[in-house]
Amino acid sequence: MEQGRLASCHMWNPDKELEVTSQLDNGNYPYGIYTIPEISMVGQTEQQLTKDCVNYEVGIAKYSELAKGQMMGAMAGGTLKILFDPDTLKLFGVHAIGEGATEIIHIGQVAMAMGCSLTYFRDAVFNYPTLAEAYRVAALNGLGRLSRNAGEH
Repeated sequence: MEQGRLASCHMWNPDKELEVTSQLDNGNYPYGIYTIPEISMVGQTEQQLTKDCVNYEVGIAKYSELAKGQMMGAMAGGTLKILFDPDTLKLFGVHAIGEGATEIIHIGQVAMAMGCSLTYFRDAVFNYPTLAEAYRVAALNGLGRLSRNAGEH
């Protein structure tokens, strides 16, 4: 849709310089695959980060760990994954698979667009019980991995 909006703006005002506030330019563009289960992502993938030799860490939350996931029963097979910089805690990407993945991905999209770090999710208060709580669980999981890795050195 965003590509269409930009094209129509250019079509009706071809001589006007467009102020590109588009998220297309910074890679903050969500993707959704409407399968069963849904799959969605925003930002970079582990493969991209590895290829670019970027150091990253992962935080994971399984729907089954959430009260909402437990209420969903058999539909609770989903996962939310956050990729982040282990030094600055800057968000690189968010990936979700499961019921509502294409809905909850927008929380990560906005956080990335606003320049939030992983600590935003650690400190945020989410409605309870919701799948959005997966962001907090994934953030705590990622921060826990950092603590454990620091203890190994």
